[in-house]
Amino acid sequence: MEDLPVLTGSAVAIMIINGQPVVIQVNGDNAPITAGNFIDLVERDFYDGISFHRVAREPNPFVVQAGDPNSLDPNFPENQLGSGGFIDPTTGQERTIPLEILPQGATEPIYGQTFEQAGITVPPVLPNTQGTIAMARTNDPNSASSQFFINLSDSDFLDGNYAVFGEVIQGFAVVDQIQQGDRIQDAEVVAGIVPSRESAVIDDPLLLNNFINTVNLTSLPLNFSLFPSDFDADNQVTITPEDAQQATSGILLRGGNDQATGSSIADVINGNQGNDTITGEAGDDYIFGGQDNDLINGGDGNDIINGNRGQDVISGGNGDDFIRGGQDNDVLNGDGGNDYLIGDLGSDTMTGGVGADTFMLRVDESAGVRDFNAVDRITDFNIGEGDRIAIIGDISASELSYNIVRQDTYIFRTNGDFLGIVQNVLPDAVQNSVVVVSPNDLGLTIG
Repeated sequence: MEDLPVLTGSAVAIMIINGQPVVIQVNGDNAPITAGNFIDLVERDFYDGISFHRVAREPNPFVVQAGDPNSLDPNFPENQLGSGGFIDPTTGQERTIPLEILPQGATEPIYGQTFEQAGITVPPVLPNTQGTIAMARTNDPNSASSQFFINLSDSDFLDGNYAVFGEVIQGFAVVDQIQQGDRIQDAEVVAGIVPSRESAVIDDPLLLNNFINTVNLTSLPLNFSLFPSDFDADNQVTITPEDAQQATSGILLRGGNDQATGSSIADVINGNQGNDTITGEAGDDYIFGGQDNDLINGGDGNDIINGNRGQDVISGGNGDDFIRGGQDNDVLNGDGGNDYLIGDLGSDTMTGGVGADTFMLRVDESAGVRDFNAVDRITDFNIGEGDRIAIIGDISASELSYNIVRQDTYIFRTNGDFLGIVQNVLPDAVQNSVVVVSPNDLGLTIG
């Protein structure tokens, strides 16, 4: 069991079934291995496209079951589904997990045995009640892999025999209408701390997970609102908390040079076309500038801001923000908090503000940069505040050199490519604060 994923605490996953969300709260406190296995498979996008191959409602509502990867094969006989499991790419073998059930009054689950086999006579902490989700298995208690079932009614005769690890907290009506062959369109983890998420860029697990969860939620094919009605006019939009809650995938502005003000909760705002002015206000917002030259302020909260196209001016406001410039030449300001700034393409100016900020400079592996005016500039690097610089690329620290030009430190590759300019800081201070990060780092998927 040492190599199996483990979930501590709870997490929330959303599955899109027949275009509707089914929200599942997963219980890692009482079923850490079973919950960890399920969350790991959701993270891997394993369930995307997989069908419900078993629907048992006669003579009474019983279960709907999914998770056989063979259902992705259009040529696989439908009447033979139910035997497939997750093949771990690191081992080439099917991953199986032990039967894991926590008895009431116990501090540790029973592993590898049913309650009857273990002589347990008390009920489990997680019973098979309507709306709960449990792992399917063969007669072998330790044969569960990827297949799960959702209980359509209370089934106490399953208690002590099958591992419940969560429950549907929203969307049970969708589950209750599932027909055999219906598919999971998409599944994402949208809340909780997933242990497998690691980043050299963002070393705060809570912040990293909150950012990833926000991105995952907005990626689901759910409702978005198109504001306002006049496409080409320069509109003023004030988003209410009700607007933000209804538009799970966000508020999409139309054309024109719009002014949008976010609500007091977490907003998702896409500027779309035009030179827009967007203010997130309170809440952990996700703001996407869209096309043209935008002016964006995250306001309070830990915001994700992406200027996208155009020459954008971005301010994070208060909070620990993740700020991307996108294409073209942008101005990025972290303001208050421990911020993460990456210019992406173009020649960008980055100012962290107060706090321990992380400035990210990309290595251009395709063409390299030999023009001083084409690289990013860091204006307020302060080692005393804990600032650092992350060099993003498949290189080693030994390939970097640091030269002083006037009062600024220029960062080079040993092949002569320019990577960035740090204003008013000596080379030793810069070099001591540099980390080299893989371009595949999870933190770089944010925004």
